[in-house]
Amino acid sequence: MKLCEHDIRFEAPPEIAENTLLSVADDPRDPDVALIRLDIAFPGGPSFPGTVKVGWNIPCTDIFSTSSASSVYERNIAPSWRPRVTSSRLASGAPLHQLVSSGGRNRMTVALSDAANACEIRTCAREHTCEISTEVRFFTQTSGPFEKYSAVIRVDFSDRPFYDSLKAAVRFWEEECGYPALFVPEAARRPLYSCWYSFHQAIDEGRILDQCRLAKRLGMESVIVDDGWQCDGVNVGYTGCGDWIPSPAKVADMKSFVDAVHATGLKFILWYSLPAAGKYSKARERFADMLLNPSANSWSSLDPRFPEVREYLAGTIGREVREWGLDGIKLDFIDSFKLFPDTPASDPRRDCASLESGVDRLLDAVTKAVKAVRPDILIEFRQSYFGPVIRKYGNMIRVGDCPADSIRNRIAGTDLRFMTGRTAVHSDMLMWHPDDDAASAAYQVICTLFTVPQISVLLDRIPQSHVAMLRFYLGFWNRLRDVLLDGCLEADGPESGYSMIRSSLDGVTVAVSYTDPVLKLSGFLAAYHVNATPGDELYVRFAGCGRGRKRSRPYTFRVLDCTGSPVSSGVLPPSTELARFEVPRCGMLKLS
Repeated sequence: MKLCEHDIRFEAPPEIAENTLLSVADDPRDPDVALIRLDIAFPGGPSFPGTVKVGWNIPCTDIFSTSSASSVYERNIAPSWRPRVTSSRLASGAPLHQLVSSGGRNRMTVALSDAANACEIRTCAREHTCEISTEVRFFTQTSGPFEKYSAVIRVDFSDRPFYDSLKAAVRFWEEECGYPALFVPEAARRPLYSCWYSFHQAIDEGRILDQCRLAKRLGMESVIVDDGWQCDGVNVGYTGCGDWIPSPAKVADMKSFVDAVHATGLKFILWYSLPAAGKYSKARERFADMLLNPSANSWSSLDPRFPEVREYLAGTIGREVREWGLDGIKLDFIDSFKLFPDTPASDPRRDCASLESGVDRLLDAVTKAVKAVRPDILIEFRQSYFGPVIRKYGNMIRVGDCPADSIRNRIAGTDLRFMTGRTAVHSDMLMWHPDDDAASAAYQVICTLFTVPQISVLLDRIPQSHVAMLRFYLGFWNRLRDVLLDGCLEADGPESGYSMIRSSLDGVTVAVSYTDPVLKLSGFLAAYHVNATPGDELYVRFAGCGRGRKRSRPYTFRVLDCTGSPVSSGVLPPSTELARFEVPRCGMLKLS
């Protein structure tokens, strides 16, 4: 499909429209990609532009679903009166929107070069023409001031698997738009223990150390001490945030606590809610006139456009990383840096007018402060803040909170894998009830095999069958980590929450069947086929074995249950075209 200037709709305030140049060209490296370039001059001086709209229509042919990293379950084509909207700004989301065929092929992927300023990408079905209408809206929140502005809308019409188009968009951001991802240390690619679901704000040094010892034995390499260390009591919200001083009732001496965790063999990651100034904090009093929502009761968001705010946060966190010996920081609630109805309009003490620029400067200052102390420091962010700019500052991106929701964890984690390049994507913290059976607990883990697992159950209170399951699957994950994280990642059925996900590297394939039980193997590969379907049957179809052709040697197979205990084994002759295996729920088939 081709786009020309006459195919494009353009709408802008008159003072912008008369000073805008809009052009369309094919990408010289890929003729299936159109590049729509927007160049705006502001001859009257630095300006805060109104909303600018660029749109076009394409025929609705073999377009089955939509996708973005924030869509999760909402994949259907939307009507014109309720369009599918992907909102993005530096502190939330990513400017990427996709249309997918019924066979999982790309039909259109839209990515914007400007991942910092607030924008929207909208698609909907026009019922009177059966076309898909696409509209990109720039400056949907206050942006600027600009003396000039340029952006590229990259529109990929290629007929290739949807995930390949997403990967190409990520390369566009990294290689052409100036958004290189932060270096990912090996520790970011290892399973870890999180205290959030297991402890919430009831931080207990002794109990956490017990979990750390057990976690290390099960193959975990770090612990995140989450919200609660900085406040007295539990269930107090974020009223105690902002000063970042340990509560003496919970952590007598943070340096000693960190040292004790290190003695168990784990790295220590500490939680900070970067924007929060709670009503009981000295920070709320100190920065009372530097808040984004000053009338909020429980806690307010600090305004990062003030250099004093940035210096305070970067200085505090950098000092604590140094003094306490932290291995990592979890920076939370970045998307709470936003404009509110009561946000003060202007202040001469700010050194930037754009909120997104202030967030960018803050994250840059914090990253420099902590990396000066520890160059390989771990920095975790989570959905919804995962876009190209955020990845300059974080090497761990976690799925947004979805307690006990294995399906959301799977879908959101897979989406993030395709949209974040080599940044380490982590699952949301895994939890399950100790009375559940081992296979159900294993399902939580299996849904996150292609991300870095975070475990958040009390390891000394789950039954031994759960412990055996964790030992088996985390051991498997650690052994096959390079295949799972660095292999060629493919997935089927995005509209149905991914029916099968596969990753292959150096002759080894790991596949998880969620609804589709049939794995297709081409060539002789060692394969691990995990049964996450509701049934107890898996199938393998061997490509190139029909019409008298056969493999050069047989496969041996082993079937294991969810704890790694053997169920069956045997040999498949080279002539086998389709093999059926009885694999228990959440068990595994190994072919070699």
